[in-house]
Amino acid sequence: MIRGIKIFGPKALCLAVAILLAGCMSNPSTSSENTLVIGPERLTCQGFIEKECLIARNEATGKWEFFYEEIEGFTHVPGFIYTLEVKLTDRGTEIQDVGRYAYTLVRVIDRERVAEGFRYNF
Repeated sequence: MIRGIKIFGPKALCLAVAILLAGCMSNPSTSSENTLVIGPERLTCQGFIEKECLIARNEATGKWEFFYEEIEGFTHVPGFIYTLEVKLTDRGTEIQDVGRYAYTLVRVIDRERVAEGFRYNF
């Protein structure tokens, strides 16, 4: 005790632990749902490393773009265009070398076999 104050009493210890834990906690992740259209084949792309990327259609422009993330729970079978409902979970900006969002499959809305000779319009 210093001048009548207990420094390491149970209440002070609990308060110190609570403050430390609060400082270590990250912001709770936020999520939303979105629809993605995924093309019939993967193509080689260059992100952090060279890999095979999914191709997603940008609904605003109608053009296809590299989709650098994987979609948890989704297995891509070549030869089909998929319309997917996905959940986006905000990873925040603290993690480097990954995209801002993690994608998780909610459901496959449509799966359509592509015609022979299909080409992406980039």
